[in-house]
Amino acid sequence: MFIPSKTAFNVYSKFTTLRKHPSIAPLFPPIIHSYYDQTEVKLNSLGRLISPQFKRKKVTARELQDKKAFKNPWNATWISKMLILDDWLLKGDLHHIVFRKLALHRTIQDRLMNPNSPITQLVILGSGIDHLGWVFSDKYVCFELDIEPMITFKKKLLPTLNQKVHLNDFDATKNALDQCLKQQPEFNPKRPSLFITEGFIDYIPKDNLVSLLSQIKHINPKNEWMSTHFDRSLLSRNQRFFFEFGIQITGEQLQSNLDKEQVISIGSNIGFALINEWSNILELLGNRSISNEAKLNKIERKVLQQNNMNGCSILHFK
Repeated sequence: MFIPSKTAFNVYSKFTTLRKHPSIAPLFPPIIHSYYDQTEVKLNSLGRLISPQFKRKKVTARELQDKKAFKNPWNATWISKMLILDDWLLKGDLHHIVFRKLALHRTIQDRLMNPNSPITQLVILGSGIDHLGWVFSDKYVCFELDIEPMITFKKKLLPTLNQKVHLNDFDATKNALDQCLKQQPEFNPKRPSLFITEGFIDYIPKDNLVSLLSQIKHINPKNEWMSTHFDRSLLSRNQRFFFEFGIQITGEQLQSNLDKEQVISIGSNIGFALINEWSNILELLGNRSISNEAKLNKIERKVLQQNNMNGCSILHFK
């Protein structure tokens, strides 16, 4: 069974490779590494689920043989070379992948752990095969919504430990959000929720985005919204061509580009006020220093020293 969304797999494959680099790994808590360590062994490097029988053979081989003899396909040299090529075509993309994963994890964690925050539930729209719901479901009620083929795939991929995340199929262009959440008895509309749209709003029409945000506010006026935003108009002509062509060859379709002011205006008209935004890794690290620059390899330098792609940010609305 192959992953239904090639763009979701593209983000997964980039991040699970980047997170292993010595200077990048400490930026993320062990539970995130645990998620990817456990899901990697269920996937091959083309996005196909490995059968349980074959997986057991791999694990047995790893236990019986010297560790160097067991080759994880995700550690193949060609994957790192593909990352270098990717950043050459889309300068700043490697920084962007690590930035958005780091920003969402830290800001969601801060919001959920804030004693003055009313948020008790997390709802992730267009969740793909990301780790957010699984990571936070040990302490909070988490829901992941995506189209049915992706939900079916995710159920087979998720680690069994800590699997408390609630999965439900949802198509933002066809389904009503409140009706979808009503199918989940654990969802309490009276409790404020934080809704996440990571890499999601680029793939739904503007009218559907307006409808979706209106539904989020209608479910509970105290609900909050956090989203990635990518203004493609700020890319160079070559960058935009390679980005949009890359999406096109996957068979998926981008919708009309919305600049940040348009997104803020849409949110404002519905009752969402922008309270914070982030656009690069250094904003998240504060006074924390990065590892000895002299020891950084080529990929680490591109992640930690280059700027983010133009137009990429994380926006938090209340």
